[in-house]
Amino acid sequence: MDSTDQASDKLLFEIIQLEVEIDKVLALNGNREDFVVKQYRKFIHAKRNRLNKINYHYKDQSSLPAH
Repeated sequence: MDSTDQASDKLLFEIIQLEVEIDKVLALNGNREDFVVKQYRKFIHAKRNRLNKINYHYKDQSSLPAH
């Protein structure tokens, strides 16, 4: 597993953890979104953007012909 795979897996794990935390907070708040949930959603958005950039770059590199 190369560093791109590891970074991608780590980001996925962090996103899943944040989504679980959102579920917990929503359950405690009666499904109302508060400041914490909004912050978690911003973190998830940023991590997904980073993940997309990593994977897009990885796909570009893997499609290059071997020398």
